[in-house]
Amino acid sequence: MIHFRRNATRAAALLSLALPATRAAGQANERLLWAGAGAALAGAVLLDRPIASEIPDGGGSRFEWASDRLNYGGRPQLAAIALAATWAGGKLAGSNETAEAAEHVGLALIAAGVANGTLKFGVGRERPSFTGDPRHFRPFNAKDRWQSFPSGHATVAFSLAASISEEARRPWVTAATYGTATLVGWSRVYEDRHWTSDVVGGAIIGVAASRWTLHRLHARHGPDGGSPPPAPAVTLTPLPGGVAIHIRH
Repeated sequence: MIHFRRNATRAAALLSLALPATRAAGQANERLLWAGAGAALAGAVLLDRPIASEIPDGGGSRFEWASDRLNYGGRPQLAAIALAATWAGGKLAGSNETAEAAEHVGLALIAAGVANGTLKFGVGRERPSFTGDPRHFRPFNAKDRWQSFPSGHATVAFSLAASISEEARRPWVTAATYGTATLVGWSRVYEDRHWTSDVVGGAIIGVAASRWTLHRLHARHGPDGGSPPPAPAVTLTPLPGGVAIHIRH
């Protein structure tokens, strides 16, 4: 148990390295930050076997009550229901901002889900509950047994964390959503459903896909989130000895 706690702490530290990297992608130090995310994933690969060896076949039982509940945080069906309710509530309350934020989060989640599903099918990694070797792969296999990398629950949880944090822009929301997503990822390893690197990979994909989607959605709007300002009807262009007048039709 001591070894498991130590290794679990290391895995959480890897997630803490990966998340700031992907959250800040697109800023000045983008390359350095993505390198940090890659290093976190590589480190998780090294921890796959040590952590899995400390987990009983089928998952641990001491914190099963917690892991079972945390798994709900990574289910896309529940996320879709919550987002639909938020959208409807925003519309009924006359809050277009709330409804639009729900739409953005939903679209980001779809993008992350497509990326996750594509990788799952293409990589074909065997789940730890079936093998003690994290190097077993059978690409392009649709059976659940070979759908370990990346973790779908982690992808969903971190996609929601990234997009909700981006839309809310409140420090406490960021801390709450990312903290919850990290616990969801822990539950998947604890229940022997995923390798540690599956969870770290899912976290990176969820954050990256969501922020990529939100960046493009926000680019359609003005700086305050509204519609882009219309082009002026008349523009003046200085010319040598006069001014050119352009009228937009």
